[in-house]
Amino acid sequence: MDLSHQKLLLCQVCGDQSSGKHYGVICCDGCSCFFKRSVRKGNITAYSCIAGKGNCIIDKARRNWCPFCRFQQCLKVGMNVQAVQEERGPRHQNATNFLNYSPEASKSVASLSPQSNESAFNFQMLAQILVTCLRQAKSNEQFRTLSRCQQEAILHLVWSECFVLRASHWTLDISAVFEACGDVALQRIINEAKQINADVMELNFLETLILCRREYALNSECASLLESYSNNALLALARYTAQQSNWLRFGSLLLALRQLSLRRYECTLTGLFRSIVKDIIKTL
Repeated sequence: MDLSHQKLLLCQVCGDQSSGKHYGVICCDGCSCFFKRSVRKGNITAYSCIAGKGNCIIDKARRNWCPFCRFQQCLKVGMNVQAVQEERGPRHQNATNFLNYSPEASKSVASLSPQSNESAFNFQMLAQILVTCLRQAKSNEQFRTLSRCQQEAILHLVWSECFVLRASHWTLDISAVFEACGDVALQRIINEAKQINADVMELNFLETLILCRREYALNSECASLLESYSNNALLALARYTAQQSNWLRFGSLLLALRQLSLRRYECTLTGLFRSIVKDIIKTL
């Protein structure tokens, strides 16, 4: 057997020996079962990257470390969700678990696509991305020093900005998820945010500026703290861009951040998740 043929027999998800074609992709039994279980039980809405970056290595030895990145890899290589849903068996069991937050959420999802299963899956994927983005925000070095009450108050106001900033700079290509939702406004906002093309350091500074605005403070003491965090983030961002010898970069990033803040009111995502975001924030 030549090497090229041997390679075709390896799992496209983790590289282990495959057992054949499952859900449209050559893969091993382990990844096939993981994918089926995730789709049927709606587990993807509970997944979040263990490293918070969404780029964990998925191979035979480490495939069980991060369910979020493993599921993303399954989608990336082309595993078919619809094939799982059309299989005989408990395909309806908990297929739309996440929609049980409220009737309003179910109605919003139903309007996304004429195929309810596909709509529910797209909603679940967006919801998982949202949860991961908010977890990332809560781990922000400055933001996490605030009281839980203050954190929740701020996240209620800026969750959509955090979502767009992080989702537009996702480590994997998730453009298909946004396209499948058919939300033209959301796609436009995500594409515009991609043009920021921020690196990891810039993303962290921009996120701090989103989260630490003085006007979001619940009291004067917190207002002073937020102002300090914001000023420090501005100075750090200015120094960082200067070190890159890109003198126009600092102003461009601030303009992009301002535009992102304004765009959040145009995004229909706000209406889609309004009924569940409160519960998401409370559980983080």
